[in-house]
Amino acid sequence: MKKICISSNWNFSTPEESGKEQTVDLPHTWYLDEKQYRGQAVYRKHIILDALCPGNLWESRTLFLEIEAADHTVRAVVNGKEIGLHKGGYSTVHFEIPSDCVCGDGFDLELHVDNRAGDEVSPLAGDFTVFGGLYRGVNLLLAEKTHFDYLYYGTDGVIVHTSVDEEGQGILKIEPHVVCAEPENSVTVRYTVLDQEGNVVSSETGNGQETVSMRLKEIQLWNGKEDLCLYTVRAELICENMCVDRVEKTVGFRAIHLDSREGFYLNGEHLFLRGVAKHQDSAGCFSAVTEREIDRDFELVCEIGANAVRLSHYQHSQHTYDICDREGYVVWAEIPMLKMTEKKETMDNATQQLKELILQNIHHPSICFWGIQNEIGMFRDAPYIHRNVSELYEIAKKLDPDRIVTCANLYPMKSKSMLNRLTDMVGYNIYFGWYYGKMQDYGTFLDRMHQELPQVPLGISEYGVDAQTWLHSETPMVKDYSEEFQSLFHETVYPMFEQRNYLWGSFVWNMFDFSSSRRDEGGQKYRNTKGLVTYDRKTRKDAFYYYKARWSEEPFLHICEQRFVKRASDRIKVRVYTNLKKVELRFSGQGPVLGENDGNGTVLFENLPLEKGKNLFTVTGYTEGGTLLKEQAVFERTETPEPSYVLPDSHAGETVQNWFLEEEGVDLDQYFSVQDRAEDLMENEECRRILGKYLPEVTELLEKEIIPLGLSLNSIISHSKKEGQSIDVRALNGELMRVAK
Repeated sequence: MKKICISSNWNFSTPEESGKEQTVDLPHTWYLDEKQYRGQAVYRKHIILDALCPGNLWESRTLFLEIEAADHTVRAVVNGKEIGLHKGGYSTVHFEIPSDCVCGDGFDLELHVDNRAGDEVSPLAGDFTVFGGLYRGVNLLLAEKTHFDYLYYGTDGVIVHTSVDEEGQGILKIEPHVVCAEPENSVTVRYTVLDQEGNVVSSETGNGQETVSMRLKEIQLWNGKEDLCLYTVRAELICENMCVDRVEKTVGFRAIHLDSREGFYLNGEHLFLRGVAKHQDSAGCFSAVTEREIDRDFELVCEIGANAVRLSHYQHSQHTYDICDREGYVVWAEIPMLKMTEKKETMDNATQQLKELILQNIHHPSICFWGIQNEIGMFRDAPYIHRNVSELYEIAKKLDPDRIVTCANLYPMKSKSMLNRLTDMVGYNIYFGWYYGKMQDYGTFLDRMHQELPQVPLGISEYGVDAQTWLHSETPMVKDYSEEFQSLFHETVYPMFEQRNYLWGSFVWNMFDFSSSRRDEGGQKYRNTKGLVTYDRKTRKDAFYYYKARWSEEPFLHICEQRFVKRASDRIKVRVYTNLKKVELRFSGQGPVLGENDGNGTVLFENLPLEKGKNLFTVTGYTEGGTLLKEQAVFERTETPEPSYVLPDSHAGETVQNWFLEEEGVDLDQYFSVQDRAEDLMENEECRRILGKYLPEVTELLEKEIIPLGLSLNSIISHSKKEGQSIDVRALNGELMRVAK
């Protein structure tokens, strides 16, 4: 097979701007923050085959169109004839171009892309942007008449699965899918396994219609960050003693295991997952990232010292998974299942996207978890959802029995929910101290969940708070969106995870700020700013350096709050994130002052004098090898607080603590409260009456299911208060707590 890139010089137009075509190169998205178009668009290109494949070689071959991703449906038309329709915005799709569609030495190609919202193609919901466009690449594939089947779920027709048996031997199962122009008995497939130096370590021949198993007695394991051994599997399709098609895949051998009491094991060794989650988009190009942007992202992931990545909330590019293989990250890969309807079409599409995710990526050793739903209970926790999730689980296990199937539930999902019992492991997306509760609630929540679900491997799939690099506070508090509150949050919360051996690990939400077209908070439109790094990747927030201090083996030190320059105080605290044991501080001609790491990656110098004007602070430390590390920061004493550091009307400091949990003598397992899910409250006649009394508009929206029923009432109230509604929460909660469950 020959691959020909046709990603340049496309004519692009939308119905809104008919007749106003523009020339674009791929990758491309039409999304703009100021013009969030969700609709149809057309990409047009005239293909001259002789220019792309000299010598008329294409005339005797089978021609395929490869679309690496189209957000989120695409219809391909060649010379006026539709050749295929694909629903799903994140996986690769192949269409065969019939020979009768080619006129002379070329054809007109139209790709009709549609990102309109609907109730059939996932994602149906989500706190991220559905951008639209051909945001990866487009290619032509030129294959012999006998070839591997490129129409098999967008794969290259060769499915390679690896495992390790109890004796430590590597097992390869290779499933070929072959299209034969010749009699099947005249076609064979020759398989060759090569090590990293290109040496042949094993070979086998099959008939092209059966799965071949190969056993490698002496293998070197893919062991995450510790050892990155990779092998190459080559499949050659032989017809009449000639190789007519060839596929190569990079694979690795590793064993994974989960224990509900001890967490995650890689190759028999316990590994606490120090993870970050990431979306694929970036400033300047949105979803239309190139390998350059992806490489830059992983340079930052490497710097922070993470050993795991949750690739949210959809299939990412092959280049992304390849990097994870090469750099040793344990990966959670998932489909965009964030809302499930009762329509058969919704489930059919979820099934298709799951099969594409697994079959296109099953060879990647870095992928250890297949995610089949994220916060699906936000909308319903109903029997039909349980049936559908169970079916998705069975599909994943049938295709790939050795990997771990997982899900991410949101906080209102109680331990008794069936959604905690349908997968091999469960992650929780929880935001104590930001949307509800207080930071210290993490430990209580996790311990209670583990006690009530002792058989379920449990971890944290999301946690974090929003922060803007231009907002600062001497006394950081919830909803001030300051960089200092984000740092305080992570310093407080993350140690609770590491202290609990039963957790498999955690994923910070998020490694990078990302696009969310519906957001407008914290002084920033269209962004979720929970990232440790800004959307343009130019600025590492202070919390980034906290995790670097906890995770990275590269010696470093970092003075926090360097953007918080102007201080209206005569005393100051200087906080340093570092993985050194001791550092020294000098300032205003004074020092050195010696500080010791508190074990949480932090050295704190308190009650330091701040003179009028600018003050230079210098922190130094030495590595074990004697190398000097040094960083400086300037803080300026001012007469009045700097107003640009504070966000007007941010509602900063408004409590999100569960004050109602402390009502003496009330057992919230027996009585309702604002902490309960809206769905549960609406199903109780007395609770529905109380909601109608205090929240008539909200109750009406809940009845119409416009507001997600899976959210806690407390979360809905917080959003309503943000929009300016006056709500007597204490009185409302007091009445609810008199209603027995």
